[in-house]
Amino acid sequence: MGGEPDRDPSAIGHGDAADDETLDDSGVLERLGRRLAAGARGLLWVTTDEDRAIQLAEAAGDALDWPVHTVCAANGVDNDGRGARPLATLLRELLDSGDESAALWVVLDGASGLADPASLRLLRVLAQRITGPAVLLVEPRPPPALSEIPELVVDQLAPPSAAMLSARVATAARALSQAAFPDASTRLTPAATAIARAALGLPQWAFDRLLAEAVLAHGASPEAVARYIGAAKPALLDRGGLLEVVEPVPVEELGGLAQYKQWLARRALSLTPAAAAAGIAPPRGVLLLGVQGCGKSLAAQASAALLGLPLVRLEPGRLFGGTLGQSEANLRRVTALVDRLAPIVLWLDELDKGLAGADGSSADGGTTSRVVGSLLTWLEERRAPVFVAATANRVDRLPPELLRRGRLDEIFFVDLPDASQRAEIMEVHLLAVPQRALGRVPPMEGELADLLDLARRAEGFSGAELQSALTEARLLAFADDRPLSAPDLAAALAATIPLSRTRSESIGALRAWADGRARQA
Repeated sequence: MGGEPDRDPSAIGHGDAADDETLDDSGVLERLGRRLAAGARGLLWVTTDEDRAIQLAEAAGDALDWPVHTVCAANGVDNDGRGARPLATLLRELLDSGDESAALWVVLDGASGLADPASLRLLRVLAQRITGPAVLLVEPRPPPALSEIPELVVDQLAPPSAAMLSARVATAARALSQAAFPDASTRLTPAATAIARAALGLPQWAFDRLLAEAVLAHGASPEAVARYIGAAKPALLDRGGLLEVVEPVPVEELGGLAQYKQWLARRALSLTPAAAAAGIAPPRGVLLLGVQGCGKSLAAQASAALLGLPLVRLEPGRLFGGTLGQSEANLRRVTALVDRLAPIVLWLDELDKGLAGADGSSADGGTTSRVVGSLLTWLEERRAPVFVAATANRVDRLPPELLRRGRLDEIFFVDLPDASQRAEIMEVHLLAVPQRALGRVPPMEGELADLLDLARRAEGFSGAELQSALTEARLLAFADDRPLSAPDLAAALAATIPLSRTRSESIGALRAWADGRARQA
């Protein structure tokens, strides 16, 4: 960013943004105040937004005229610097003091100190009271031990809304305009809604940090800021490793599949504000079914690029764990996470393999059937803008319910490429792919048309087999220290036995099923 002034990350702050976003937390404040006034004395908020939780608790205390205290193992009570104070000790003091005065104690990460039954009993005794001090536990995830306390009022503190994030963008833009980015307010403020949309699902602290990182990396470019935040969001939220963040593939590198690309381009229009104003719902997804190596996975990756959304990949096999209930819990965690990441493309890779045994034939005690049932329910009922790109090779392994409209928008059959599509695929791998990867096209001996003509004549070859043959041809030329030539590719193609010959029966059966049931991609 030559010529631009030095930037101090601390200057990228938010000033009085809290005043803006608490307006959107009025429902949370009202609910907390009502519960405290009604006698709730043991509460749990599950959130990583500690600063926001403290701000909301203090606002509720102000409304009720209650004193509010914070307890943190690092900083003591109300930041007195006296260090750790176990929650059990605090609970004993509150119960033994005899003080019936109302007060709210906000305890950060305190559940780890409630490992023994006696400590849990202290919390339950306090939660059973309807007068005196109340304890609000703020935890990043639901502590299993606290599920044994029925009197505890449990809430998930929802991530900041789009309106709250937009307010923080606008406030940050004003601060930046007075610092190193004089055009920040005029450029970022009109795009606050788009930036907030890319950040939906992030906790407040993470959004603040990513916004600062994005501006430091790209200046006050609203498009670049939104892309940066959207690309960083999945990795930041998924700490369990069930989802894999994948870089979308440019649509130009998807050879063939013209009908699918045309269909998807129309669906991309439904993601615009104008489409929402016209009552058009965002796209729900697609099932890409077809012959191995013909571009289903590449099409899923290109879908994200064409829709302009981040991409995460889920192998359904990752959901299954060894302990009772773990698989179902993994699915609940993944679907909740994907809803938070929205708008996004979820690539369900090789769905047929991951859901094998859904008919109850597997010896897993019905786990697969339950996971499949929960997945189908989520696909049916989800409201977040999540575009599901599911890929599969064998339709007989898929639950019939998945094929019903409503869960996904369309089923596309990805067949072996025809002659013109094979030439298009070969051209992509000769030109576009190396240009993106290397910044240049490797030298070729002879005419490009000769190489493309060989691909046209490679009847029965899949896109993956064409790519593999091209790699072999390049190695042949490289070993002789010369550029790639048409004879190299001809030799590599001749040495390849395509899947269309070795698996002709299964491919024929798949084509027969797709005829009249799926659209040609």
